[in-house]
Amino acid sequence: MKKILISLGVIVSLVATSCSDDFLAEDPKGSITPATFYKTGSDLKMASAALALQFNGAFNQMAGNYYGADDITSKRAGNKIDFSDFDTFRANSSNGRLTNWWQYFYATIKSANSIIQNYEKASEATDAEKNNTGGHAYFMRAMAYFYLTRSWGEVPMPTEPTIDNDRPNAKVQDIYNLVVADLLKAESMLPDQWDGERKQNGVNILPTRGSAKALLANVYLTMAGWPLKQNDKYALAAAKAKEVIDGSATWGYKLMANYADIWKIGNKYNEEAVFACYFNNDIPQWSWENGNMIGPLPLAPDYEEGGWEDGFGEISFYNRFPAGPRKDATYQKDYFLKNDPKKVLTWQQTLQKHPYFLKYRDDNSYNWATHSTNDWWGSATTFIIRYPEVLLTYAEAKAMSSSADATAYDAINQVRKRAGLPDLQKGLGATAFRDSVVAERGWEFAVEAGIRWFDLMRTETLGKANALRDPAEVPLVNKPDDASHAYYWNPLPITK
Repeated sequence: MKKILISLGVIVSLVATSCSDDFLAEDPKGSITPATFYKTGSDLKMASAALALQFNGAFNQMAGNYYGADDITSKRAGNKIDFSDFDTFRANSSNGRLTNWWQYFYATIKSANSIIQNYEKASEATDAEKNNTGGHAYFMRAMAYFYLTRSWGEVPMPTEPTIDNDRPNAKVQDIYNLVVADLLKAESMLPDQWDGERKQNGVNILPTRGSAKALLANVYLTMAGWPLKQNDKYALAAAKAKEVIDGSATWGYKLMANYADIWKIGNKYNEEAVFACYFNNDIPQWSWENGNMIGPLPLAPDYEEGGWEDGFGEISFYNRFPAGPRKDATYQKDYFLKNDPKKVLTWQQTLQKHPYFLKYRDDNSYNWATHSTNDWWGSATTFIIRYPEVLLTYAEAKAMSSSADATAYDAINQVRKRAGLPDLQKGLGATAFRDSVVAERGWEFAVEAGIRWFDLMRTETLGKANALRDPAEVPLVNKPDDASHAYYWNPLPITK
């Protein structure tokens, strides 16, 4: 049995500020309990803001899970050891990066459970306010459990806000059953559009009905792969993704014309975001979950430009990455020695001799002229689901459920065209087409939200991908095996 330690709860979160600029300016006073709090529409709004803020904590810094894939690596020194342990498949239960994700996801679940248990009791709220708040809670609980079971397999599955330290782990199938049920409820309860502070620059801050459909498509796609291998879920994934594509105008989803524009701080709210974590490090009432620590320093070189070097690109993956505007926007090209633009280096000339990621570099404090920053605490958005993932989910699921027809080719080719690549070769069989889509997802979502890691696991190619590791990387201590699935799931963390 696994003990659960949850350090954050909904009542504590209710006094924090929100994940968007003005989403939660209220400062509740007095004694707050579920019995006295869930009463008005404002109460429900505050609870939703606290829930969103809590989930932010899981994605405002680099996560260890990213490093088991083949797109990102780290040096083996100082506080990078926990990252390197994932990268070389030696992470153990005391790894601090394990604990961070585990605690934030369970904190999110605890808060969501509290809302689910109480939102209908808000006697002074409208039916729409109650439904939207409940739908948000179901969505967030599903998202948290989806990450937990993909990362650890069997985990505890509380559905109430109380803590049971002796709760047994739930079976993977049971966890997915809850995730699907929650998302179907979220789909029926969430609005197509939010209003007020929950919408910034025309972009919805909280998940919408479209977000629930997109996440459900991803869940079905994952259920079709390892460990459940339920092939019938391919058709469900394709159908649900198609609903999002056909209704994209309803939710405002589309590909941005230029891949590089996604990552500009001025576009932190953009139409590719199906669901994202939004940060604002300038909010007066300081909260850890309001700032983003992924950019601009963690993925920047240390000796050359004063970065933290939490991670940089794996050489083999970089070499396979197709040239074009997407690669140019994903990786840094020129490096300024000691931030001097007159002393330009290539990645091969850096101290670590690795390419560095450019994503998440742009922020309010970043100086492009010198590649320097005066603030480690950022406001860049962390995208959890972008619209191209919906397109690629549809393409893969359609090919695997029936055939790679014209609609499947159109979906992947939209992504390839934006990346500066030619249309995918016609006439591919289902498996070859699937492999092409998975490769495309790797390039499109490099170092984003663990997507590459989870793709390699569900397609049982984690060992195959790591076998291509460049000799210049830190050697693997253990090797993942695609037949036995050794080193696929993380060891359960020690949380107290």
